[in-house]
Formats: sequence, structure tokens, C-alpha cells
Amino acid sequence: MKKNIVFGLIGLAFALCSCGGSDSASDLTDLGLRGKVKNVTERRFHALTEPDGSVKKGVFFRGEDEWDYTESFDKRGKYQVIAYLDRDGDTVATNVYEYDKEGNLLFKRFLEEGKALKMSSKYVYDMLGRVKVVYELDEEDLMMHTSNTEYNDENMIETCTTIDNKGAFFSQTVTQKNRRGDVTDFKYINNERELVNWRKETHDEEGKMTEMAVLTPDEKVIFKVKCSYNLQGDMVTMVPTSEEAEFMSESYTYEYDKKSNWVKRIQYVGDSAVSVTEREIEYY
Repeated sequence: MKKNIVFGLIGLAFALCSCGGSDSASDLTDLGLRGKVKNVTERRFHALTEPDGSVKKGVFFRGEDEWDYTESFDKRGKYQVIAYLDRDGDTVATNVYEYDKEGNLLFKRFLEEGKALKMSSKYVYDMLGRVKVVYELDEEDLMMHTSNTEYNDENMIETCTTIDNKGAFFSQTVTQKNRRGDVTDFKYINNERELVNWRKETHDEEGKMTEMAVLTPDEKVIFKVKCSYNLQGDMVTMVPTSEEAEFMSESYTYEYDKKSNWVKRIQYVGDSAVSVTEREIEYY
């Protein structure tokens, strides 16, 4: 079972490290975390609703092939390590990050049980400090995939094309952003050159996504959602606004620490509490 977890995490790691990186200087900023955060451990549980309407945590929400995690950051707010945890809190695998003196990510290494190298990513930058090429290497340091990003600065479009170790087309993403760097249009093309994911987004003045539409290749709406946020900037509702949507509204309530980072989140689907997520946050 643990091998299945690792294989799933390898796929997740590849998806997260291909085709460039964040526009911001801090991973903490991307995650909406405040203060000098050192570690965040996040664990999710099934929700239990008591007769009086209060909600408590039950058993772990994640199954045998899923995981919680601990994220560790350096004093610049950049990832150092992400440790994936099983239901007993034991480390199943880790992502380890390495930077140059300017703070650019150079390597990301994916280790099984924190020891055996399973995959690594090497990042190369252009003259403007943007990710240009990402090399994906296996445990023997052999090439698996190469992702090359082209930037169209006039139209704010980034096109990332990934090829396999034989030079064959593997996938492509086309991302359009506004001048602030918010994603407004995203397309994902698979290895059969089929457009399998297309979404359009609208953002508020703080960069929070307020509306999203998912489309078919011929631009028909699959569904639309509208999102709202609280004063801390955390999402409190996600409501389908199109007749095509086949899911219910979601809402969230939070408890916060003194830094205004949430430490408990309850997820509701419709009127029913579904999950309770807890965070343990350590600061420098």
C-alpha cells in the first residue's frame, strides 16, 4: 500500500514542478500565510455533527492511499521541505528544495521515505529571471521529460511545452495573465494533443479568484462557480452559477491564531459539514 502512495505522490510532484513556477517572491505569499512561518502541518478529518449542531472532528478523512503533510519554510518564506504523512503521522515521502544565492529555485528532489531519490527537477532561467526550462530526471539521473516555456510579453501569454525523453510531445499548457499576474485563461493539452482542461477566471483587486468557468474545446460551458472571501482573504463560499453544474455549493468557516492564519477549517457541502482540517503552525 505504501508503494501505491509513493507512486501517487510522484505523479503529484511531477504535476507541481513542470512548466515554471510562481510569480511571487515567497511561497508563504502564494499560500496566504502571514508572519515568519517556519512549519505548517495540515491534517484533515471527517466531520461529526452533534445533536446541538456543533461540529467535531472524526476519523481521518484521507484513505489508505492519501496523505497529510508538513511544509517547512526558510526565513525568506520559501519552501525547504514538504513531508507527506500517512495516517499515523509517519513520513512517506518528501520534496526537498535547493536555491541559488538570489533565491531562484535550482533543484527539487522527491525522496521516498525521506531517503531514496525517486525523481528530481532542475530549473533553468532566462535573462529576466523567469523559468525557461525544467528538466525532469529519474532516480538514476536520466532524463524523463523536458518542459520549455515561451513568454509572449505583449499578450501576457505563457506557453509551456513538455516532451518526453525521446523528444515526443507529452503535454502543453497555455496560460494567459493580466498585468497583475492573475491567471485569466488556462488550457491544458494532453499527449494526444487534445484540449482536456480549459478554464477562464476573474479576479478581484487583491488577486483573489471571484469567478471561474470551465469550458469544452468548442467553448461550451461545463460549469461556472462564484467565490467569496472573508476579511482574512480565505474563501468562505464557492457557489455554482450555471445550470450545467452538477455539484452543490461549498462553504467554509475558520478559526484563527494571533497572526490571522487559520488553524481550523470546517468544510460544508450544502448544509452538511463534510470535513474538519486542522493546522499546527510554528513561527521563527
